[in-house]
Amino acid sequence: MSNVNLRITASRSILPATSEPQVLYALVELTAQSSAAKMPRLPLNLCLVIDRSSSMRGERLQQVKQAAMQILDLLGDNESFALVTFNDRAEVVVPAQLARARAEIKRQIGAIDAAGGTEMATGLALGLQELQRAMMPRAVHRLLLLTDGRTYGDESRCVEIARRAQSRGIGITALGIGSEWNEDLLETIAARENSRTHYITSAAEITKIFTAEVERMHSIFAQDVQARLALQPQSLVRSLDRVRPFIGPLPVIEESDFVWTAALGDWPEQDVQALLLEIVVPPLPQGRHTIMRLSIRYRTPGSDSVIQSQEQTLSVVLRDPDEVGDDVDPTVKHWLERLVAYRLQASAWQAAEEGKLEEATRRLQMAGTRLFEAGQVELARAVQEEATRLLRSGQASAEGRKRIKYGTRGLIGREEQS
Repeated sequence: MSNVNLRITASRSILPATSEPQVLYALVELTAQSSAAKMPRLPLNLCLVIDRSSSMRGERLQQVKQAAMQILDLLGDNESFALVTFNDRAEVVVPAQLARARAEIKRQIGAIDAAGGTEMATGLALGLQELQRAMMPRAVHRLLLLTDGRTYGDESRCVEIARRAQSRGIGITALGIGSEWNEDLLETIAARENSRTHYITSAAEITKIFTAEVERMHSIFAQDVQARLALQPQSLVRSLDRVRPFIGPLPVIEESDFVWTAALGDWPEQDVQALLLEIVVPPLPQGRHTIMRLSIRYRTPGSDSVIQSQEQTLSVVLRDPDEVGDDVDPTVKHWLERLVAYRLQASAWQAAEEGKLEEATRRLQMAGTRLFEAGQVELARAVQEEATRLLRSGQASAEGRKRIKYGTRGLIGREEQS
């Protein structure tokens, strides 16, 4: 019995029969059935990698230590916990061990203090080392990174270590707090399945974000989730993006003629997964046509590595162009507007870095318009304000840029559930 509900909605269910290819968007929504909650829980192998540079002194570090202790209380006795700190150098504060000696581990956490600069790569390397010491065949392996500053000179090594971890089945949650950290680096680190990045706007949010992430990892009911898309001959998948629980592109590979695959990673039970496909449909005669056959494949805890799957087809009707309107499904339109806004702001920052300020400003303004149309009024205003600042002063504020980048993805504070 499948644990997944699968629904596909086309941007338009009726297309004009023309002699030219045309674009169709498809929203794929995946939800876990109630039976998923009854699945056995996978043990967690967790390592926290915490920035303890001098800028973390005070409330930030106190909140981090409180959050680490609270996480410890969420872990079962058969789960592994480790903690690494870094400033100018890295240190293993809590070696990987079962989360049983809680009082001693909390004492070690409480002794952490803040001083020095920021050198992230060594911290990531030690964190990976601790996770590998506690690797189990069926578990969720997670590295949770928190920083409030920029690392200098070791950015490429950070990405290299992250890729090594991800290739070994270790997911990374990269958290940035304040306005001084390098969001481009954290986004690159997290640009693989099972990895994600958050912008924490205040120290008071740290405990909530940390504990929510552990609760997500505890609720994983499907692993190695993969989407397989079989399309009409001469069709093309132009792009595939995740839009829920957060927006971001998904690498898609054409594994054979007109068959594409994409890795979605692990799936926490409470997350609604939604993907937005851009498909180029070839010229077709009038009538009903199956445009795509979608298969979702995954493993569940306790399934002895048996691959389960759920299939669904997407069909559209082609008619005489004079009989076809141009209405777009409102739900697909909503997510398409959000996705376009995300892409526009990303290209705006790229243009700004190239010194094309007028182009950057124009793209930000367009992103703001899309967000207004998608009902994201407060975020749209923030985008327009930053566009004005960019045009007047030649640069955006560090905080504004982060709020826009993470706001358009739905990743400021806790993730958007709407």
